[in-house]
Amino acid sequence: MAKQLHIGVLTGRIPYPNGMAGTQRIHLMARAMAEAGATVNVWVDGLDGWNEARNRDAVGAKDGIPYEFLLGKTQASRYKWRRVMDRFALAWVARRRIARATHSRLLDGLYFYTSSSKLDFERLVVRKQAKKSRFPIVIDLREAPWTLKPIKSLVESRVSPIWGADGVICISRFLEDWVRQENKRTSRNVRLLYVPILVDVNEIKPVVEPATGKTVLFAGSPVYDETLRFLVAAMEIVWARHADSRLVITGGATEATLGSIAKGRSGKIHYAGFLERSALLHEYSMSSVLTVPLFDDGRSHARVPTKLGEYLASGRPVVTNRVGELPRFLEDGVSAHLATPGDAADFATAICRLLDDPANGQVMGRNGRQVAERHFHYANYGMKLCEFFSSMASS
Repeated sequence: MAKQLHIGVLTGRIPYPNGMAGTQRIHLMARAMAEAGATVNVWVDGLDGWNEARNRDAVGAKDGIPYEFLLGKTQASRYKWRRVMDRFALAWVARRRIARATHSRLLDGLYFYTSSSKLDFERLVVRKQAKKSRFPIVIDLREAPWTLKPIKSLVESRVSPIWGADGVICISRFLEDWVRQENKRTSRNVRLLYVPILVDVNEIKPVVEPATGKTVLFAGSPVYDETLRFLVAAMEIVWARHADSRLVITGGATEATLGSIAKGRSGKIHYAGFLERSALLHEYSMSSVLTVPLFDDGRSHARVPTKLGEYLASGRPVVTNRVGELPRFLEDGVSAHLATPGDAADFATAICRLLDDPANGQVMGRNGRQVAERHFHYANYGMKLCEFFSSMASS
């Protein structure tokens, strides 16, 4: 009988089980491995913001996967000094929790959702424990690493983003190629596994009837102000042809945070704010067009937004840009509209085509759903993930 595989998941400053794209990827990774036969435990070293309350239970389970907030609380303090203290405490508590699991022989590998765009001292603490207890660390590379930044700190220029990892999961072929090059540059042999964006297609029921009204939706963070600026510029062209259409923005963006971008557009833009999961999926189903603006830059080539998989699974038509590996999955005009990167007019034209012809949008939405089922459904990757961890644990 094969040995039971025990995987620990450290969320890397991300709260769990309720949150945004990072939380969703962590959960679907954990769920894929659990459903493939592994025993998975999630250790949460992230906290909700002091003015948020998405997670209330410090200990619990989601879809049968147990989790625990390592500080015994789910929300950060409103005081900055306390938040700084908590960050150091979390690293220490995470190390102790991992040590306890390895001592009990209940840890064969750690999936560590640490950042690759900036160096976090927690990686040093976790790596030290991994060397002592002899278990492999796998990090999830899902964004452009810090070595690709135009301006780097002294530490970033000297420390590799794959330092401390025994294995790397890459969300894009761009990052997979980068890790191969980094292995050569650093004379390392970090193992690789390609796992694209993940979505639970069974959670999102495809919509069969056309949308009522003319709603264009963008689900994302306000930190992407360049994206929002581009999208509003495209919508100005759309509003000239479809004055009755509106732009819905979910996440933390408000009229105040957008500033001059939103000036004079009262009634044209609706700020939905942070939504519970069910409410967000409902917004997808009510929208005429779902948008993911991307640019011809390193960040867009490296990453593939999680929301793209969710958009496609919803059965609503998607407008994005011809960037990176998206053309590998999406056929322009068939499963999505792929506009020219950085061309607001072309992006607007794609939106208008779908508003002009909702029936064509329904066909495109169905085709997009098939792409999500074929390429992005989380359960397709469970065995690959378990085999990846098993191969490192046995070597």
